[in-house]
Amino acid sequence: MTALPDIPHPSRSLLDELVLLEGGAEATPPGRTSPGTTLELVAAPARTPLAVRACARARGTASLLGGALVVSSVALHLLPLPWPQQAGDAATAAGLLGVLLVATAALLSVLAPRGRWSSVQLLSAPLAGHCVEADDSGATGPGSYGRAHAVGLVLDVAVPDPAAVPVPGRRAAAARRLGLLPVGDAATFGEPVVAPADATVLRVIDGVRDHACRQSTLARLAGGLLDAARELLGARAVLGNHVVLDCGGGRYAVLPHLQRRSVRVSPGDRVLPGQVVGSAGCSGAVPEPQAQLLLVDTPHLRMAAGIPVRVASVA
Repeated sequence: MTALPDIPHPSRSLLDELVLLEGGAEATPPGRTSPGTTLELVAAPARTPLAVRACARARGTASLLGGALVVSSVALHLLPLPWPQQAGDAATAAGLLGVLLVATAALLSVLAPRGRWSSVQLLSAPLAGHCVEADDSGATGPGSYGRAHAVGLVLDVAVPDPAAVPVPGRRAAAARRLGLLPVGDAATFGEPVVAPADATVLRVIDGVRDHACRQSTLARLAGGLLDAARELLGARAVLGNHVVLDCGGGRYAVLPHLQRRSVRVSPGDRVLPGQVVGSAGCSGAVPEPQAQLLLVDTPHLRMAAGIPVRVASVA
């Protein structure tokens, strides 16, 4: 885990940037800067590199179209109707094309270009208290749904050995043997998630249930396969309960994986940095409860490209 950088937020009303004075560089992991890099605070929108934007749009289009073709092909084969032979062959071909498009989208998600960014956006941390970056957050994440530069934060507290905590009931004991822990045992679960900037609430998704924490390697591998299937179902399945904020300048902050029925804002509301919008949960494609933050270039999250972001505490 990486400690959260202690940088006072210079403005409560603007999304500021850390501009690389060297004239642009490869995007560095969130919360970090390259050795010897000189940084300056400014307040101007960042331009998404053309290659990054084009890859994101192509990935989203391939995923949407491919999923639709696969579902249509399967439905046509399952419906008990007297289809002519040509229709069956066309449905099979459409299904194969859909699989190819889905595979292309998955490849673009993994091999998406990071681009050469002239700046790293600076937002206030979505989780209050002493927190650190989660092990699975940062530049190693998938590029789909704007998650290439996601920052995930968890409370920096001592976690007891799961094996030493007694578990009541046979089902809970069996789940623990499989590497699944009750979501309520996580220290970050239910912690307030706050707005990272002065923004307007654009969209709210709530009602997705929280799943168990994936602790073992087997549980994470199985969860990874499930998360791969979620990619075809849209932002609700991937990001779980989430809030989309319009921060101005073509930048949109997303607070995903919130606790079920915890969202406290509605579309059209104005929020300020530090205002509670919900609680940290474990909904969607995430292994454990955390307060995650995405910054993207479009509110259409399937087509979104992630923008490098660094978080800091608001003084």
